[in-house]
Amino acid sequence: MTRAGCLVVLLAACTARDTVATAGGGENVDTYCQESGPPVLVDDACTGDLAEAVFRHAVCACGNLGLGAALTTDAFDSRLGPYAPGGTGGHVGVNLGMDFNGVLTAGGDVTIAGAAGLQAGTRLDAAGNLAVQGGLGRSSSTITVGGAARVGGNIDVGTLAVTGALTTTAGATVTGNVTAGSRATAPVSVPPPCRCDATDILDVAAIVAEHELANHDADVGITPDELVDVQGDVTLELPCGRFYLSRVTASGGGTVTIRATGRTALFIGGDVTLDGNLTVEVAPGAELDLFVTGFLNLPGTATFGDPTRPRDLRVYIASAGSIALSGGSTFAGNLYAPAADLATSAPVDVYGAVLLNRWNLSAPVNLHYDRAIEFAGDGCIR
Repeated sequence: MTRAGCLVVLLAACTARDTVATAGGGENVDTYCQESGPPVLVDDACTGDLAEAVFRHAVCACGNLGLGAALTTDAFDSRLGPYAPGGTGGHVGVNLGMDFNGVLTAGGDVTIAGAAGLQAGTRLDAAGNLAVQGGLGRSSSTITVGGAARVGGNIDVGTLAVTGALTTTAGATVTGNVTAGSRATAPVSVPPPCRCDATDILDVAAIVAEHELANHDADVGITPDELVDVQGDVTLELPCGRFYLSRVTASGGGTVTIRATGRTALFIGGDVTLDGNLTVEVAPGAELDLFVTGFLNLPGTATFGDPTRPRDLRVYIASAGSIALSGGSTFAGNLYAPAADLATSAPVDVYGAVLLNRWNLSAPVNLHYDRAIEFAGDGCIR
């Protein structure tokens, strides 16, 4: 097995595909595109399986999550129609701890692993369950939980209202106006909700490296340097296939547009560095998996995907650093960047899911999770 191959060790969601004999690295683009479903990597790993395994939360943070502004999550299913407000779901998960000063409104569960616990701001509303390994709240916090709550440390709140059962550990102190459907004392263990550690992290750089030579560039007449040192407005249209670019660099303040029109996978071996705008389009009926080894530098407006079907765009980033979404940007897809921070300095609506290291959120964000991503592997030919 190669490092990326079906990721049995890294991601248990992959399953053997025993009906496709031509999905390896040697077939040409016509042979590859005879099949349907999500893109398939050179080692037969289906990208639908990968997405289904890692995008289980609207927001998942590998490090501490500190929010400087309001975050609201809800959910919809793009297979049934476009987004409509009020859909339940949109879980929030953090591996280390969470600290925020404003308001968090989660349409699903809130899960905080790590001893740092959850230092809640003025208000936290979780429509689902709440699980916190460490302590909970501040003395001024107002917290409501629509399901059950489990807290492994002390509770210090203004108000905590739990519809279901509240479980605390023996010896924990509880301060504030606390009500619950029932109370219990028991050990509380909260496993990390996000796939970030060495045993199950997705090796994006290895996946890109495997496709540097095994790709369909020559079949459609492009080169690895197709988007190196371009200027002004440039569009690269990619049909069905697996394609490799060495890096993307642009000057002149224009817009670089990457448009996928089939079951498309794009692998970028270096940085994406622009002084203008970036647009990533996924045509109706198409899917795009974008794997980037290097840094993603987006000083201008970025537009990713289609808000009516975020499930069809998956972006995987290997590098660290900060990914900035400026005012006017749109992200409609699923972002996997476990070593990187996301920075949003203006109000923005996100459609899909984000898994990252930290989120530097300084303006309100509404995140609409697309539950269809949980079934992305259903289209994989097995």
